[in-house]
Amino acid sequence: MYFLRDNLIWLIMAGLLLVACGGMGNDEATPTPLPTSSLPGLVTVHPQLCQLIELTMLRVDRPHGDLLAWVPGGDSLAYVGPSIGSTWLVGTLMLVSGPDFANPQELADQVSGDLAWSPDGNGLAYLSLRRSDSLYSISVVYPQGGIERDLFPEETARTDAWSSQKAVIGWRDENHLRVQVSCGLDCVQTTDVNLADGSLVSVGTTNQRSWNWWDYTLYQPIELPAEYLDFMREVNFSPDGRRLVYLDPRADAWVVSPTDGTQYPLNTGGFLAVSETDWSDDGRYLALQGEDRLFIFSTVCP
Repeated sequence: MYFLRDNLIWLIMAGLLLVACGGMGNDEATPTPLPTSSLPGLVTVHPQLCQLIELTMLRVDRPHGDLLAWVPGGDSLAYVGPSIGSTWLVGTLMLVSGPDFANPQELADQVSGDLAWSPDGNGLAYLSLRRSDSLYSISVVYPQGGIERDLFPEETARTDAWSSQKAVIGWRDENHLRVQVSCGLDCVQTTDVNLADGSLVSVGTTNQRSWNWWDYTLYQPIELPAEYLDFMREVNFSPDGRRLVYLDPRADAWVVSPTDGTQYPLNTGGFLAVSETDWSDDGRYLALQGEDRLFIFSTVCP
């Protein structure tokens, strides 16, 4: 990871030198910068990722946790799509698989977000908002068997005097899920769920709710230079560290290749504000949400 940071710092210094000196001083061909090039030390080139498909997603007005989740080690993507009569709060849990990502499969409804696969990719936990009582709950669906479980059935879901908001923290193993539940105004309680017997065990004392409780998951193994952070938002590295995707101030998505000093924009229609991005484990695929649209790109182009 120090290699990535050193590359980025070197690129900034090189970019500043080029500006000061007026060029390289030779006639070697370089990639043609596009008018929207912004970051120092990076050359803007034509996009190197290919768009595979565009699908419909649930549009949200604020983060609801991860609405995109690649199955561990695979090329299947879970996402939240709209449902008939859906609001900006709930939709339908969908699953698509490579290489073409066509024919989405419905997994569950009344889904609000916060998707999290179990370590082996057998179960998928998610935040739900039940129509029957307007309470938040957490459920797990097993796509291969078509089994769905509400982990807070009936009145168990009522953990405060309001909508009883909850969040998925993560899987400890295939049978244990850690979550947080609202326990009052600005109060949350960490809870371990045993999927084998359905038991709920409180962990530690209550805490104040974090301001980023439902934020998207981002992989940021290194701290980027301040010159970049002034312009970049929602930086998300691919698991192999070869690329990163970020959002500019206009909420357009850009991909950076630190090793060769290039960046390029991703085509999402030119007017959609991008919010969440998610790389597959092998770094081959990149999924991103632009308002009510889902775009899947591949690093391997025909």
